Amino acid sequence: MGLFDKIKKEEPRKARPLTIKKDVKGQPPAKAEVEVVPLEEDELAKQIVKPQVRYVKKIIVTSYSDLEAISREVQEGNLVIADLTPLESKPEVVEKVSEQIVGMVRALDGSIAKISKYEIKLLITPPDIKIAK
Repeated sequence: MGLFDKIKKEEPRKARPLTIKKDVKGQPPAKAEVEVVPLEEDELAKQIVKPQVRYVKKIIVTSYSDLEAISREVQEGNLVIADLTPLESKPEVVEKVSEQIVGMVRALDGSIAKISKYEIKLLITPPDIKIAK
């Protein structure tokens, strides 16, 4: 009796469990129904699932006319980083522009957040992208 005899000791083979078969004689086996998708529907599904290309665009706001560009980009589904630092020397203009941006974002059902502590930069997102604050 050696050291490895106990390890190599074979267990008796277990008998396989009996399977229950239904007696169906004379009938071919049933095939699973598989729905075949036509090629046009497959191509249409690929177009529907195709991800939309989005961009993160930086817009430097120097006047009220730049608000139209921000609005257009958000409506197209792009994210906008609005840089208001050029207006920093005019606090009353910064306040009016930021109020208009907030109103525009609310009207478009988007989200807005300040992203810089020392500069006036805002992140503006379209309605389907929310900012966790």
